[in-house]
Amino acid sequence: MNAASRLLTALLVCTGFLCVLGRTQEIHPATAGEDEEFERNANALKPGDELVVHSGVYSQTGRRAITVQGTPDHPIIIRGAPGPAPLLTRPAESRVRHNNIELVDCAHLIIRGLRFQGGSSGVRFIRGHHVTFEGCEVFETENNALTMNSGDCHAFVVRGNHIHHTGLSARGPTEGEGMYIGCHDGGCRTTGSLFEGNYIHHTRSTSDGGNDGIEIKFGSHGNIVRNNVIHDTNLGRRYPGIFVYGGGPGTNVVEGNVIWRAGEGIQVVSDAIVRNNIIFDCSAAGITAGPHAAMPQVRNVAIVHNTIFNAPVGVRFGWSGAIQAVFANNAVFCPAGTAIRADGLGAAVFRNNAVHGRRAGVSMDGQQWLDGGDPTEAFAGPAAHNFWPKPDSPLRERADASCAPPLDFDGFKRGAPFDIGAYETDGRQNPGWAIQGGFKR
Repeated sequence: MNAASRLLTALLVCTGFLCVLGRTQEIHPATAGEDEEFERNANALKPGDELVVHSGVYSQTGRRAITVQGTPDHPIIIRGAPGPAPLLTRPAESRVRHNNIELVDCAHLIIRGLRFQGGSSGVRFIRGHHVTFEGCEVFETENNALTMNSGDCHAFVVRGNHIHHTGLSARGPTEGEGMYIGCHDGGCRTTGSLFEGNYIHHTRSTSDGGNDGIEIKFGSHGNIVRNNVIHDTNLGRRYPGIFVYGGGPGTNVVEGNVIWRAGEGIQVVSDAIVRNNIIFDCSAAGITAGPHAAMPQVRNVAIVHNTIFNAPVGVRFGWSGAIQAVFANNAVFCPAGTAIRADGLGAAVFRNNAVHGRRAGVSMDGQQWLDGGDPTEAFAGPAAHNFWPKPDSPLRERADASCAPPLDFDGFKRGAPFDIGAYETDGRQNPGWAIQGGFKR
């Protein structure tokens, strides 16, 4: 036997107060079977059970699908053991035919600390509710990484995951979204869920399917997209770091994210609050706000206290027929581009936005649109992605108080008089976390 192909795995299954040490066996990737220890043991779990997956490689040729349901008081837990995270993968010949793993009709389930390599899609949730997926890695997928487009999903928590290098298929057109949430036509919806603190990068697409970092489809609502770090969603095609369509009875909140090297940093249509985000070095626009074929009506949108730097277009508006739309207290700096391009503003509300760069469709009036000055005068170090307002910055204490959210980009409380942009200085000397690749701290 080739020593390099000897892969030792171990499982510890704990049921109630009884812990039984599972068997240790050898798995050969070239002869991986239709099922495996991971799938069999996971599907045997009952409410209150815990499956601890020890370090090693778990490879499978056939479909890997899990259906388990815990209860609110006795959730089911599947987690990696301390040490190197276990790897769930597939032989190369089956990565196109099968998703890495499918979670079908799961409820009150926690998955933590596993790595998922390859598969057509990486992790596909097929319906389900009250599922937590955290501290995992999903990477090198043929198409998208994590999907919720096969039935309604509710009350998910997707937190602290590393998602990267998607859309690698070379057999034909591919899409490579980091997270594809909901159905494009609204036929299935994700509601009441949290997508927080994930690190998503290097998503690739060669089709109109796109390679968005996080995409919340038409009709999905009541979701929070918060404190994610997203960059390089521009491989092959150029798609947004975050895209929210709206169209449901509730509002999606997009806040505290940092995005760079995307097509658009954020694209938003309706039913959304977009606040305290930092966007820079995007190739199409910082924020695109307007109708979409899937959701033609712009309504109930508030874009406040975002910082945008260095894009061909800082913010592109298509708000001619917008209903209840607000754009306030944003810092938009595009020294070599067009800071604001207004193809239609309708009856939207604009207040105290600081702008540097060309403008199309708006003019400085000292109320809706303010002169932000040179970026080096406004920010501590824009070339180094430090967008903290300098002590004498024109951003300080010039925001409209009625549009200020309670917290800033770092989660610190905002205090009057308020600053324009994602940060609130309020006596602090510098931002808490330096913007960089990796998880937001």
